[in-house]
Amino acid sequence: MSRSSVKILQESLINVIAAGEVIERPSAVVKELVENALDAGSSRITVTVEDGGRRHINVSDDGTGMSEQDALLAIERHATSKISAMEDLNDIKTMGFRGEALPSIASVGQFVLKTWDGFSDSGTCIRINNGTLSRVEPCGRPRGTSVSLSSIFGTLPARKKYMKSRDTEMSWCLRTVEETALTRPDIHFEITDDSGTALVYPAVTGMKERIAALWGADEVHRLLELRSEKEGIRIEGFISPPGDTYTRRSRHHVMVNGRTVRDPGINRVISSALSMSYPHGRYPALVLSIFLPPGGVDVNVHPSKKEVRIEQINLLSSALKEAVKNLGTRTSVTRYAFPRTPQLDVYQRAADSTTASVGNLPLPSVDNLSLPIEEGERVIGQYQGTYILLQSGSDLLIVDQHAAHERIVFNNLISSRMENRSMSQPLMVPMVMELASSEIKSLLGKVDLLESFGLELEEFGGSEVRVTSTPPEIPSELLH
Repeated sequence: MSRSSVKILQESLINVIAAGEVIERPSAVVKELVENALDAGSSRITVTVEDGGRRHINVSDDGTGMSEQDALLAIERHATSKISAMEDLNDIKTMGFRGEALPSIASVGQFVLKTWDGFSDSGTCIRINNGTLSRVEPCGRPRGTSVSLSSIFGTLPARKKYMKSRDTEMSWCLRTVEETALTRPDIHFEITDDSGTALVYPAVTGMKERIAALWGADEVHRLLELRSEKEGIRIEGFISPPGDTYTRRSRHHVMVNGRTVRDPGINRVISSALSMSYPHGRYPALVLSIFLPPGGVDVNVHPSKKEVRIEQINLLSSALKEAVKNLGTRTSVTRYAFPRTPQLDVYQRAADSTTASVGNLPLPSVDNLSLPIEEGERVIGQYQGTYILLQSGSDLLIVDQHAAHERIVFNNLISSRMENRSMSQPLMVPMVMELASSEIKSLLGKVDLLESFGLELEEFGGSEVRVTSTPPEIPSELLH
């Protein structure tokens, strides 16, 4: 094999490589452009996404806008108005600061930037084709900026093939906007897809109103308020009660100094704080805002700023545990520990039981429970109508009837599908569910899979789906 000499890469190739760190998929384009709009002081942001962002993305704002000179600088790598010295990295208050977003976006598709600062004689329009400047010309537009990207990864087939279906990519774009909308409830957001459907999140005065717009008023009424402050660390947010949880962190939204993060370290802190109040392996709906002194957090540790490094992580853990503990003084929160978790086959063998119930529905008395138990175990009681208490020697076992019932139903559904016994029964009155827009798009992308289990649903407005048929394995009380 011949030995290659070391050489400096071409600028266009450098930009594509850098874009790979920041622009992973269409939702990353939306994220970067919406964050730029926020930094520009916008009060209204409109996002248009076609074909899940694979064909076209446009983000328009009414922010400060740019002059032609600033606009031309903004498309250069590492050009930014947000920092100017090394010390500024310790006091970052803006969403973006590296000056990578626009040149990275412009290198992966057909890029058009239109902007006007409100003072120049005209606006400026800049066109870039896959990283190559094509045209700069005057244009007319209101004060603010709009950026569009078409044919993302059009010249990068190796990266394009990893994009998912339209609905999947659209759900990620929607989730990106939803997360940003939670960080700034005072901003008006609009999202339009290629079907012409517009989702509007008007500016509101507080976080609770914004959550209601995303998840529905019924969900908000169940949320508990989190609040704590300790040595410069302030925690605010809302969390669902222990009886209202999910199998994944799909409704976990964590913000650090107004920036949405998905940080493994913070997730571990959250899990530790919730461990004595929430079922193991279950996740509540959570909107958590963490406020730290700017010097106490490093946001420059991940290419897309998804992760952060917190200097006083132990102090954050203490503050969060205090916030969760304070829930017990205002609500009925169950605290429990698990010396030993019942094995999965216990739930599996319970599949034939007819005593399962869930949520706040009336549950059978302990005497009438036909719970399958192992040798040496005996039922000794029931707590708050939700948890079954079993004694096993010197151990206390706590079985969450909600989780056990879900497992029983799930196992029955899997068995029916594997044995080609899946059936579907129409509902006399279709059930309407209110969900976040990203959750709806994710569901619609899995319609064929759901139908194979006997579950049929359809979109019913911008924030609702209608369930029309269900498999017989799902009891009617689970649907309400």
